[in-house]
Amino acid sequence: MLKPRGIGCVLLVGLLLIAQPSEAQPTFQAFSGMASALSGDITVTLPAHDTNDILLLLGWIRSVTETVTVNGWTAVSGTPFDSATERYWLFWKRATSAAETNPLFDTDGTTANVFAAVVTYRKAITTGDPWEVTGAVATGTTDPASCTGITTLTANALVVVPLGYGDNNNAAIATTGTDPSTYVEHYVEATTGDDGAVTFSEQARTTAGATGTVSVDFDVAV
Repeated sequence: MLKPRGIGCVLLVGLLLIAQPSEAQPTFQAFSGMASALSGDITVTLPAHDTNDILLLLGWIRSVTETVTVNGWTAVSGTPFDSATERYWLFWKRATSAAETNPLFDTDGTTANVFAAVVTYRKAITTGDPWEVTGAVATGTTDPASCTGITTLTANALVVVPLGYGDNNNAAIATTGTDPSTYVEHYVEATTGDDGAVTFSEQARTTAGATGTVSVDFDVAV
């Protein structure tokens, strides 16, 4: 029998940094490697970052009964959320230096597979919550994954699409929507246990408005 392969995604909108007109939009900075383990806690090695960068962590466990904390990071609204077979967490942090401590994805001693990765963004607002809108959670097992759209409130906001996937049978993803119509994608996977992947996609929307449903297409059917 085929093992279940859950997918979980949620759209976020990063606010623009208005202090420098020449830098009108938040931008992708770097993406970490995958941290994974057969069970227990994991530590993500942070990618390159600088003061005031926004660090966004997506982690998940192949179980829906777990609890997780990440000390010094803020849980995104709606965290955690479940698919049929996995539980997902999103945490963010504004860097106060270029040498932040690598985050510990601190589980409750889970015996299930654990995966996490961090993406960093630059030129977002430097105080307060950088996410002006958090979309509704979408989970499932179909390809392409369908992520519920949002309505941005600010011109030049960056739409960010975090997605976790309970397998590693892909080499990449292709993320599309209405506006923005295309996204820049980042994909990392691990063969730990029953395998897993973490992905992020992002694109700026030049005017405030609805993104439409966002589709994340895997190059191999899930």
